[in-house]
Amino acid sequence: MVDPMTELFLRLHDRRVHFHIPPQWRLLSFAEFTDRPEPADVVGMVRRALKKPIDHPPLSEAAGSSDKIAIVIEDPSRSSPKQLVLRALLLELAEADVPPDHVIIVIGLGTHRRLDREEMRRVYGDDLVDTYEFVNHDCRAQDLVPIGALRSGTTVAINRRVAEADFKIGIGSIFPHPMNGFGGGGKIIFPAVANFEAILEHHLTYSFRGDSKIGRLEGNPFYEEIRDLATAAGLDLVINSVLDHNDRLYQPVCGAPVQAHVAGVAMSRQILSMPFPARSDVTIISSFPYSEGTQIMKPLAPATEITRPEGVIILACDYSVPLAEDYVSGCKAFRTAHAGRIRPAVLERFGRGERILANGSPEFNMSLAQALLGQHDFRIIVVSQDMPRRTVERIGFAFADDIEQAIAMAQEDYPVARVNVVPSGGVILPVLSGAAAE
Repeated sequence: MVDPMTELFLRLHDRRVHFHIPPQWRLLSFAEFTDRPEPADVVGMVRRALKKPIDHPPLSEAAGSSDKIAIVIEDPSRSSPKQLVLRALLLELAEADVPPDHVIIVIGLGTHRRLDREEMRRVYGDDLVDTYEFVNHDCRAQDLVPIGALRSGTTVAINRRVAEADFKIGIGSIFPHPMNGFGGGGKIIFPAVANFEAILEHHLTYSFRGDSKIGRLEGNPFYEEIRDLATAAGLDLVINSVLDHNDRLYQPVCGAPVQAHVAGVAMSRQILSMPFPARSDVTIISSFPYSEGTQIMKPLAPATEITRPEGVIILACDYSVPLAEDYVSGCKAFRTAHAGRIRPAVLERFGRGERILANGSPEFNMSLAQALLGQHDFRIIVVSQDMPRRTVERIGFAFADDIEQAIAMAQEDYPVARVNVVPSGGVILPVLSGAAAE
């Protein structure tokens, strides 16, 4: 058990929120990481990795000066150093005598919103946007190219500019992911540059069931189908940023897509795994590094792993991008219509290939499902300075003005409680030990 005098805090984007737990509560685990300095030379780190890629020849040997190169780069939803990684890659391509007009940079949006020109400049750099061709992926474009099929037989098609390139490179990041096990790897092809219908079916089929869960690759059908589709699409090379608990670069991994991803996942496990001796009655967790409305539900994945059924989850969050009204009203309507059986209703609907919100994107519906499943199994109390009480309550969560008030509310259910505290909920890989893992 953890020393009861340990100073407890939650990490948010611009501050730490300190608090104490009641003397009747027993602290099981305080999942805090040791801070490390931010890398001083990201470009140099990436260039060194590109010189010795995993199970792949160096870029100077693999890509010819006459090749048409497609670089698929992740969108701004992750705070990885994508601009610096891109700069390092473009320097290597220049040394291989690949001219700028042989390179296209496709922003792997999946079903996310498009970036305008000013956002591209802010995220990827004025000079790069002026020198190279940048395009948004459109998951509903009419000229997508079939590259394979889901296991169900549904056609998977990808961005034409990517499909027709001689050499395909993906820039992504590795971190714990609620359904894929970890980010990175083949996700830069599927869903990043794939067709809407296939993305939707894949997500509805595999999410929130079986071994499609955080930290799991082996036997995870969500991940396995993505891996196989990226191979079918001919993804040649990946550069993945392994992210630490501050959502900053720990180490780049570069090489053959499957092998480099597996190596990066092993590194991510090493730095982000946190042991928990038991499931708690109360878990206190932050949404860091997530602050967009739909994204702040993601830390519920590790929280539900380390909390006993019918326990309390206190989720402290920033709220930089508000939830759409149809998200909030859709959540309220669904839980009202299926009171008492939210979990089976969500899984039944997904099993039929139907969305919770018919016009919502796949990630929109995944977030809705995370919120609904969480409130079916746990009491969730949201603490936020920015998220309105009415929004929180319409979703189906309880609202507290601060951590102290949330703790007092949790004491109503658990006067005596076992407690897990997770300062950075979006970047942790929980590892239950002993009987709790069974």
